[in-house]
Amino acid sequence: MSSEPHREGTVHMSEDATSPALEPGPPPLPDNDDLHREIFLRLPPLPSSLPRASLVCKRWRRILSDPAFLRRFRAHHRTPPLLGFFADEDGDIEFIPTLRRPDRIPRERFSLPRRDAGDYLSFLGCRHGLALLIDRARLEAVVWNPVTGSQLRVPFPPGFGQGHNVYRGAVLSSSGDGHVHGDCRLIPFKLVLVHHADLSVAIVSACLYESKSGKWGNASSMAIPHFSSLHQPGVLVGNQVYWMLLGTSDILEFDLNGHSLAVIKKPEDAHVKSNSGLQALRTEDNKLGLATISELGIQLWGRETNSYGVGRWAPLKTVEPDKLRSISPSMRIRPATILGFDEDNNAFCICTNIGLYMIQLGSLQFTRLFDGDMFTAYYPYTSFYTAGLGIGGGDDRAEILNNA
Repeated sequence: MSSEPHREGTVHMSEDATSPALEPGPPPLPDNDDLHREIFLRLPPLPSSLPRASLVCKRWRRILSDPAFLRRFRAHHRTPPLLGFFADEDGDIEFIPTLRRPDRIPRERFSLPRRDAGDYLSFLGCRHGLALLIDRARLEAVVWNPVTGSQLRVPFPPGFGQGHNVYRGAVLSSSGDGHVHGDCRLIPFKLVLVHHADLSVAIVSACLYESKSGKWGNASSMAIPHFSSLHQPGVLVGNQVYWMLLGTSDILEFDLNGHSLAVIKKPEDAHVKSNSGLQALRTEDNKLGLATISELGIQLWGRETNSYGVGRWAPLKTVEPDKLRSISPSMRIRPATILGFDEDNNAFCICTNIGLYMIQLGSLQFTRLFDGDMFTAYYPYTSFYTAGLGIGGGDDRAEILNNA
């Protein structure tokens, strides 16, 4: 019987033995536009974020400048950043940027609409990326998009140019999705104009204009005390706009649905005085609120309505003076000091002996804004700004690179 000689190093395997299969590696990430969009969607909503990313390549620029993506980006972030303030000193209005480089918007970028001979423009407020001014000489309201430079002039409704007048107003988006707009030209808007004529009887009137119809609605009027006057920009809460009445510290309400006016009395509390800083605001549960600043600190109130439709004020929070001075022992808040209110971030500007501060009412966080001379009014301007993509206020790619 013969046998095969044994050879060292030889491995004998059965015929049915097979080599072990290699483990498959992880699948490669899909290099497609949808993945890029999901990543870009999570970039911070600051002016430099999307324009700087668009400089990487033509593909990224095509995705980032797509209007459909920009709508998603604004809807995802909802609250636009605070770009700065329009400051007013007796009709001398200028833009004061607050962001640092590379997000800082140059002052000249948001210059006011060109004035013709005889124009006298007054600033009334900002909302949803739009600004509202009035031309007293021509009796016109001016709705302006500072990002694009677009504007529309709307003649006053009949009767709003008579008597010794004080004007206030408000502008807001009427497209149904709030302030997710940014670089579009002029979004559909609603404009409320309030006219205070101090004649033999002090009468306040309000009227609503809608850009979709191009018409004013019926005016609503009511008598108010002679020593009252409209004060501060309006605050939007639900379907109502509110203004403080200086002199009584009460609040004027205009209902956007019913086109009606009403006066809401201030809280009956010793902490609320006519010479205190007062500011109507929107509470976290989307109701009317009130902030007061006095030597007793900051007091926050909320307006509640019972099942019978009767409203009452309820205290929400009190901040003692010592806590206000904790940021600087030498800080003193000046009387009647509220100079502006950012309703998107629920924060107001207060004047102190060491500069202008912004206080966020939820967190009570203090941010120092400016030093030196103060203006009489500050109008916070919030908006999504993507002009560096070449779709809004010009192609600012070179400017963004220089600011980086």
